[in-house]
Amino acid sequence: MTVFLWPERARARLMLSAALISSCLPLTAQAQDTTQLDPIVVQGDADGQGAETLSGASVSTLDGTALVEQYGGDVTDAIRSTPGAFTRSPSDNPAIVVNIRGLQGKGRVNTMIEGVPQTFRNASGHGATLDEQVFLDPILMSGADIARGYVSGADGLGALAGAANLRLLDVEDILLDGRDTGGMFKAMGSDNGNDYNALIAGAMQRDGFSAMFALSGYENSSYEDGEGTEVLSDGESKSGMFRLHFTPGTDATFDILGLWGENSFLADTSSGYYWENEKKLVKGAYHYDPGSPLIDLNVEAYLQKDNIYFPGSEDQSSGTFNGRDGTDTGSGFKLTNTSLLEAFGNPLDLSYGATLQQNDYENNAQAGSNANGKLMKYGLFVDAAYVVDKFDLGFGLRYDGYKLSGVTEATAAGRGDCPADASNGRCINAKEDRSDARLLPNLVLGYSPTEELRFYASYSETQRAPTATEMFYPGFHNFNGAISSAYLNLDLEAEYAQTYEIGASYEKKGLLAANDTFRVEANLFRSDIENYIIFGYTETYAMQWLNQDGVTKMDGIELALSYDSDRFFFDASFTKADTDQPTSPFVGIVSDSGQLPDDFGSLGGGVKLLDGDLVLGARLRYVGDSIVAYLSEDTFYDVDSYTLVDLYGSYKVSDHFEVFANVTNVEDKFYREANSGVTDEIYSYGGPGREITLGATLRF
Repeated sequence: MTVFLWPERARARLMLSAALISSCLPLTAQAQDTTQLDPIVVQGDADGQGAETLSGASVSTLDGTALVEQYGGDVTDAIRSTPGAFTRSPSDNPAIVVNIRGLQGKGRVNTMIEGVPQTFRNASGHGATLDEQVFLDPILMSGADIARGYVSGADGLGALAGAANLRLLDVEDILLDGRDTGGMFKAMGSDNGNDYNALIAGAMQRDGFSAMFALSGYENSSYEDGEGTEVLSDGESKSGMFRLHFTPGTDATFDILGLWGENSFLADTSSGYYWENEKKLVKGAYHYDPGSPLIDLNVEAYLQKDNIYFPGSEDQSSGTFNGRDGTDTGSGFKLTNTSLLEAFGNPLDLSYGATLQQNDYENNAQAGSNANGKLMKYGLFVDAAYVVDKFDLGFGLRYDGYKLSGVTEATAAGRGDCPADASNGRCINAKEDRSDARLLPNLVLGYSPTEELRFYASYSETQRAPTATEMFYPGFHNFNGAISSAYLNLDLEAEYAQTYEIGASYEKKGLLAANDTFRVEANLFRSDIENYIIFGYTETYAMQWLNQDGVTKMDGIELALSYDSDRFFFDASFTKADTDQPTSPFVGIVSDSGQLPDDFGSLGGGVKLLDGDLVLGARLRYVGDSIVAYLSEDTFYDVDSYTLVDLYGSYKVSDHFEVFANVTNVEDKFYREANSGVTDEIYSYGGPGREITLGATLRF
């Protein structure tokens, strides 16, 4: 079940990172002395009244257990069940690519793992994309938070449309209630492509210390679509993670997270090559709260490396770029402090800090159209929330800047003065850099006529820095690693958006039963984007990444509804939006821009039996008409709308053992996946037909 959180609860997790805040935050606990906000904390009344989130918009949260048991581990389907969010899903690539309000890739959405920005990209083949591609075993996830629109604090740095934070397992996800040590084994498999996915984990906790580890793996094979056509989708993954939590006293906590993963798959349809990816990530977090209203300090630092290698395979259809070897190194820190103040007898809460993030991509002569370069982003921010009676006011100001450096001239090995045995197959002759910065304000005004109902209106400004591959583009067909000025655009400017939003939310407890909760949210948004970056021709017919003239407009309506009781549950989401992007020649085969359907949504519900131990449910997934970009607007592919039905169920045999099953695409329909890339459309590949997944969880 998808849960639509009240903003102050879910955004607190998103901004402060799930490493510090429990993923099991109760949704129904309204009466409390402290209400966590975005990303501030305010003192409330005894009945739980407090300031709402700064952005005003809601956050959708996906539960990790539901992700596995109800969606069969399909992260993309789960994300698509939330309002305003979609994914890019080629049939042969398992990467998670998040789209929010029609925008994806190149940093437009800040996709994170545990608050760490994911920046790995690899354009390859005529189904190429410069989207951030996140390779993460879904069985390691404890959930995900998806924020639409303006994101305050460190996690909003450089994000044009929103943010998505993928949360990992923690100690409480493994241990049985009341246990200090224990383990968990989880496994599942299906009959149509997802052969198996398994996890083994252990955890312990003592006074002032807790720890956990997990190892996982999966294998995928070809699947059949609704017409019985076999679609090649071959891959495997091995992953591991650990956490350490230290609480030496009452004032401070230290947390360390490590993640490692290896993924290999044959992306022959979209790229023509067999991929090998490796990820290494380590993150440290420190939280200091001495009990003073002026100090609530959070500090995080991280280092990660993503490697891509093309080893060559007899099953792949291309070979020119065999031996591609690239490394994306990311590092950064976040510092945020919260001060609880009072002005004119009402709470005034300030959250302020600084952040720095950078990623440095280095590759060899087989890199193709992926540019060497480093993007450093930095920011200072302050956010304030003020409550007066039934009104709440949020105001924020951030100073976001960037410095981008890259290669402007390179000679292939064995040519000119470059020796045949040059490092990485080429000689780097020249580099240049560009930088810019901007002040970005945001404002939210909310009104709550009752405890259950709130109206809000917001205005925000965001920007997205160009990437190295856009500014220092080495060329569409770069076969030897040489770089000249023909494709570069050192005058490329950052994208800049002004977003307006109005909305309302309503939450009612005890609507039909004593312990039930009913929620509904609705909002309208409009984004005016200047300097939108597209691939195209210059006046001299050179092919470059260019800033689009004029204003690119995107707008829509987003709806979310949920009901939960001891016996029944129900949720629904719907998005109707005009997020068409500017297009240009070759847009579909240089870097797919992600053309979304104008409307999409989901409808689900079910029953809880045997005191909640047995859960049975069904879900309907609807995706409207869409297009897939190709060479020009005249050659774009039309993708028909489709509606799919899924069934799922789980049974808790005991505290130690649970079984689950789900059936996706029950009717075995043939459909063409929206936003899957041009190569799936060229070959008329359909999405997976009927798939039956069985699994079990054992805790000991």
